[in-house]
Amino acid sequence: MKKYLLFYILLFCFADALEFKVGSYNVKNLFDDKIQGKEYEDIKQKRGQWYSYDYEEKLKNITQVLKDMDLDIVSLQEVENRSILDEIKRVIPSYKYTYFYKRADSPIGLSILSRFKIVSNDIITVQKHNKKSRDILKSTIKIENQKLIVYTNHWRSKRAQESSRVPYAISLVDDIKRLDEDMDYIIVGDLNSNYNEVFSFKNNKKLNNTYGITGINHILNTTIDGKFITKQNITKISPYYQKIHYNCWLDTDRRDRFSYIFKGNFNTPDNIILAKTLFDNKGISYVDRSFKVFKPYYLYKNRKIQNRYSDHLPVFAHFDTKKRFKIKPKTKNTNSIKHLYEIEDIKETIKLKDIIPIYKHNNSAIIVDDQNSSIYLYNVAKDLKVGFHYNLDVLKIKDYHGLIEITKLENIKILKKEQQDITKYFLNSQDIDIKNFEYQNKIITNLKGVYKRAKADRRKKLHYIFKNRKKKISIYFLDKKLIPKDRTRLKIKTARVSIYKGKIQLIISKASDFKIY
Repeated sequence: MKKYLLFYILLFCFADALEFKVGSYNVKNLFDDKIQGKEYEDIKQKRGQWYSYDYEEKLKNITQVLKDMDLDIVSLQEVENRSILDEIKRVIPSYKYTYFYKRADSPIGLSILSRFKIVSNDIITVQKHNKKSRDILKSTIKIENQKLIVYTNHWRSKRAQESSRVPYAISLVDDIKRLDEDMDYIIVGDLNSNYNEVFSFKNNKKLNNTYGITGINHILNTTIDGKFITKQNITKISPYYQKIHYNCWLDTDRRDRFSYIFKGNFNTPDNIILAKTLFDNKGISYVDRSFKVFKPYYLYKNRKIQNRYSDHLPVFAHFDTKKRFKIKPKTKNTNSIKHLYEIEDIKETIKLKDIIPIYKHNNSAIIVDDQNSSIYLYNVAKDLKVGFHYNLDVLKIKDYHGLIEITKLENIKILKKEQQDITKYFLNSQDIDIKNFEYQNKIITNLKGVYKRAKADRRKKLHYIFKNRKKKISIYFLDKKLIPKDRTRLKIKTARVSIYKGKIQLIISKASDFKIY
């Protein structure tokens, strides 16, 4: 009897609790087969030849993705008109509530589909007299007895400079300032801005016409004083001038941070950005580490996004109306090299024990621990010798265009004064795919190929064979005097596997790292 009573008590307590999923998807020019006059020129030219079939195929693909994701609320960008949204609703009738909006002179618009009642939809105007601007859709949704605001965005592309995206962030902030203090809201959509735009575009003269100020980081306050807003500090920081926000991309492993690939570079234009209220243990709460990129095999394979669906991957996150926000630890051992890849900043000193430098050039080195995890020390390895065991404290790390490196150390203590065999930590390039991101900061050996410039490449690369397949990889020579001539045969003795702007490359530090044959 007591068991039954306990069951009903628990059932009653959690009856109102509801976990739900919110997502965003840029569906890439989802146009129908009718000429309406506002289409892009290339779409107009294709009409009448194949587009009726192509529209049906594209619609089928997009609805397949939405069915498989099984989202409760989803924002779509680049939908042509309301009738397309009605078709999606017909195929997926569980989306009882939908809304579509676009400017009268725009070829594409914004959409939202919801299984919960949409109480209202409002339009936030962005640069009223700019024909290339797109407004922001503000949807208020009732989930049980609570309200959630979803801001659907599609900011200007990077064909334009950053000053064209800043107005979107300003318009958002102006509206957010008028919300009740406890209102739960989410900013979603294609912001055409990386989560770390402040760092990635700073030296890009083509984009940076705002003196380093970005819409996503500075105006929306996903960073403060050059550091990301984190789950740990979002409820503790209260800047007097505006609200702060947490970008869910920080909840993913660095190698998984992409929803779009441009010229081989991984980008994060599709964002889910959260209000402080989603962490305050009132109303609706974010479910920690639930943010994901949806990339089944049919959407993403062989490091390529399948364009017959979209050139973007959808993103989503979980939320709950009852459960309170609680941080889930990523790893039990915080004093490890592995942990350094999981955090953005070091709050407390990371104490690494029994590490071994296995490669060194000048004052930089690669170190490895007893879990065979490795990381790069940039210009702080002066007192370290290759093959010896050390304890040391890590005070600072840096993300250098995707490569994680340690930039500040202290308390370096040598443990064993006899030199160890370091070759056992090297990876034979004949056994592994060196272009796999898991080999970041590893040392590879035994790679042969021809260093040449291919017709389609601007730069010379090493062309080699791996498991009977032709491959090529960029090589960066720290000493420019070492760069071989075109069509030189090389044997790589030792090289560091690095990442630069989303691409794997090899780093050659000294002449002894390779030979010409």
